[in-house]
Amino acid sequence: MGNGVTDPARPFRARQGTAKGKAKKRAANVSVDADVLAAAKALNINLSAVLEDALKRRLREERQCTFEKESRAAIESYNRFIEENGLWGEEYRNW
Repeated sequence: MGNGVTDPARPFRARQGTAKGKAKKRAANVSVDADVLAAAKALNINLSAVLEDALKRRLREERQCTFEKESRAAIESYNRFIEENGLWGEEYRNW
């Protein structure tokens, strides 16, 4: 193929068991400051839920950062093009 894609095409399949509350869970060992852990337990904080939410948030941030790094050249090129040529159809805008 001349399109630069190295992975073969695969049909889309929704991930199984990822509906909210339905995802497969795995045990993980983590180390937590003893005082922080005691305070969380005293407040009945669900450690698994807090960790999972924090990890999801961090994953989104990391993926966004990776996208921005990988796409920086293309975005800058597009912005330069717009600065030099303007937006297509700009003459029709009424705002």
